[in-house]
Amino acid sequence: MISTTSPDVREGSEPLLLEAIRHRILRDGPISFADFMELALYHPRWGYYSREQNPIGCSPEGDYYTAPSRHPGFGALLGRQVAQCLSLVGGEERQWVEFGPGGGELAATLCAELNALGLGDRQGIRGTLVEANPHRCEAQRAKLGAARDASAIRWLTPLEWNEANEAVRGCILANEVLDALPVHRLVFRHARFWEIRVDWREGPVEIELPLAEGEVLNQALLECPEPREGQELEIGMEALRWIRTLARRLERGYAILMDYGHLSSEMFSARHHRGTLLAYHRHGAGERFLERVGRQDLTAHVHFTPLIEAACAQGMVARGPIPQGRFLVALGATDWFVDATEGCDLAWYRTQKSMQDLLLPTGMGESHQVIVLGSAGSDMDLTGLRPPERWEPSSMVSQIQRSRET
Repeated sequence: MISTTSPDVREGSEPLLLEAIRHRILRDGPISFADFMELALYHPRWGYYSREQNPIGCSPEGDYYTAPSRHPGFGALLGRQVAQCLSLVGGEERQWVEFGPGGGELAATLCAELNALGLGDRQGIRGTLVEANPHRCEAQRAKLGAARDASAIRWLTPLEWNEANEAVRGCILANEVLDALPVHRLVFRHARFWEIRVDWREGPVEIELPLAEGEVLNQALLECPEPREGQELEIGMEALRWIRTLARRLERGYAILMDYGHLSSEMFSARHHRGTLLAYHRHGAGERFLERVGRQDLTAHVHFTPLIEAACAQGMVARGPIPQGRFLVALGATDWFVDATEGCDLAWYRTQKSMQDLLLPTGMGESHQVIVLGSAGSDMDLTGLRPPERWEPSSMVSQIQRSRET
């Protein structure tokens, strides 16, 4: 079966990337959607995440925004949690590692918070940013240049990170990383799974082929043992591999994963009968996955259940998912709100609104979830994971209040 596609499917795509995909299909035959997604997003020269243009931001030129780019409070609050994790790990040669650091907003505010709490590089704590795009690395260095005591930060590409194969003692961070990893797309028809693959007919087109025996089919049957007729779903084999590698590398410490996603009961509910994959361009979401190739984001909701199970099978302990809003409030997000008793201006309103977007269900407060993984034997009584009855008022004065007073 061949899907219908618009005649202008090539319009707006990166032409050299399309040519590379065409050659791949002509050489190897129809490719899995995971392979297509890998090329569209991560081709080293023409992939979406390899471009010089930064897709993150609220401006019309951006495609989406993330929590660190929305408000600096996100990085500061996360810094409090990382500081606690580092303190619990103890010992020498501790480090924090961030995957997919984007424009460097999270790393910069995290560094500032760690330094303020006495856990910066002067205490021997090293930071590592895992980034493949040299343009993003340049932006991150510029952002971190304003952060005090950021000299101990190093940059590694994902390939360098994998080849180093060094053990980590400390804390690993991944904010909206897993949702952008390639996924296989399946559909259940006539009592069997079919795979949605990408072929070439004067442009990329979707076709459905019977899913052959192998790891993808086995994982699909494990994750969704009772599919509905016509149900579409994504299988994230790359995310599973990423989690298993993380579990192997984290010798002692924690991994904090922040993303939008679901456990199995919601992931395969009727609400997501068409799957969760979306294409993002200029803050609009759609299902034209084969258009604007290399110039639009492709992202699928994260299926948390198999990732947690894979981590626990490797000896880790897991907590969550819990809503991002609850996690941030437990860490003291109310520090960032001040009364408007003396009047307010547009800048004040924008600051308050940005912070609200991180916390409220109508923003990112519930759509984004937090999972914390710990190495075997880790103390999981972390501040961000505590229930409301154990929340304590923070003694720290908000940065907003300090700025208003000055």
